[in-house]
Amino acid sequence: MAKSKEKFMQSSRSTWLKLTLELIAVFVGIMAGFFVNSYQENQKDRELEGKYLESFHKNLLVDSVQINTQMTEDQNNLDVSRRAAYAMTTSILPRDSALAVLGVIATFNNLNMQDATYESIVNSGNLGLIRDWELREALVNYYRYQQTMRDVEEVYNEYIVSYVMPSLFESVDLISGELAEDFRTDSREFKNLTAGYYSLADQKMEVLQEIDSVNQTLLSTLRSLKD
Repeated sequence: MAKSKEKFMQSSRSTWLKLTLELIAVFVGIMAGFFVNSYQENQKDRELEGKYLESFHKNLLVDSVQINTQMTEDQNNLDVSRRAAYAMTTSILPRDSALAVLGVIATFNNLNMQDATYESIVNSGNLGLIRDWELREALVNYYRYQQTMRDVEEVYNEYIVSYVMPSLFESVDLISGELAEDFRTDSREFKNLTAGYYSLADQKMEVLQEIDSVNQTLLSTLRSLKD
């Protein structure tokens, strides 16, 4: 009887040990599968992050060229309007100079910055893939600056459409390129038109310089990540 009981106990322990080992094996298999899947997902995330950063770098390079071209053109327009505004405080502006000023202040110069990558990563909910928190925040701020630029351009363009262009059509023969006979370069309207343009162009230049600074910092950061 004692032997039968001992044999039963041994058999029971063997069964429990076997079940325990099987459970451990199942658990290890599940955890191994989990870690493999997690590793694979992490690899995919890192690859996608790399693609996004590469795309951001390309967008920023295009932006950099456009920003610097824009700054060069706007600086020229700003200089012309500033010199004209200053000259009108002390003397009457020559008619040929007034004609040049009207041509400058009637110019539309708008940025066409690249935001396709940013829109894609935000709309897909993948912004969190960029692990570097400071880089992520810098990118977000950069594209906020783009919206600021658009707001400034909207006011700038509205000024040209509402005030500059009507004055241009009234004051200039667009076929001959000459000022109307009754156009007065010392008129209050022309002075205010030039001063108003200079103020808006100066504000636009400040925003351009800020965007350029952020753009260059981001390019430097992204280049360092590639190296």
